Parts: sequence; C-alpha cells; structure tokens
Amino acid sequence: MISSISSPVISSSKTGIINEEYTPIPHFPACLGGEWKNLIKSPYLKTTMKFRAGTTLPPHHFPTMSRITVLKGSIQIDDLQTSQAYILNTSEDCVIPALLVHEIQFLEDVEFEFELNSNDMIVYWDFEER
Repeated sequence: MISSISSPVISSSKTGIINEEYTPIPHFPACLGGEWKNLIKSPYLKTTMKFRAGTTLPPHHFPTMSRITVLKGSIQIDDLQTSQAYILNTSEDCVIPALLVHEIQFLEDVEFEFELNSNDMIVYWDFEER
C-alpha cells in the first residue's frame, strides 16, 4: 500500500514552512494520533513529528533514504530484515536506508525530526512482514 501526503493548507511564505503548529498527519492511517509541524518540502522533505508512548508504526519502508533525530523521548527501530533492534534516545539519530523494512515503537512520548530524501512523503506499508 502506498500513502502519499499532500501539503496542509497552512503556509508561511517567508519561512518556506508549510505548518508551524502541530497538526494530525493526513492520509497516514497507521499513524493515527501522530502529529507533525514545520513541514518543508524543498530541497527535501523535513518535518518534526510527535507520538505518544506505546504507539507502534507497523512494518513499512521508504523508496529513498530517511533520517530520524530524536529531540525528546526514546524510539525503538526494529530492522525486520536482520532482526536487529536499535534504541534511540534524546539527541541521537540514525539513517534508515532506502527499501529497509522496519517497525518503529515509541517507548516514551517522543518528538523527533524526520527527513526523507524526496519532496513528498511516500511510504510503503509492509503488513505481510508481520
């Protein structure tokens, strides 16, 4: 399944930031309860997201490389191809290679920067990997 996110309507032409306040992540059904802000789409997609403790994003992958930098809280990233788990705490980051099927668990209330080497949010949900 492919989910593509259109830009929210809120825009600030001075900063290039599309939304400066947290809003629900649209068209992202597995992330109900997740919010994002400060969406920038050029030269690549960058946003700040937050999720509540206990939330799990099911297996998925991106067509391009992505990067997560934890601003607050902790995240567990499960690499489902190698069965390795990585825990990221505040101020830690990681690069997730393109096409890597992974699952994310939010161990605490978390806020993080998310970057995708693309101008649009495209995610492939890998439910059959579970």
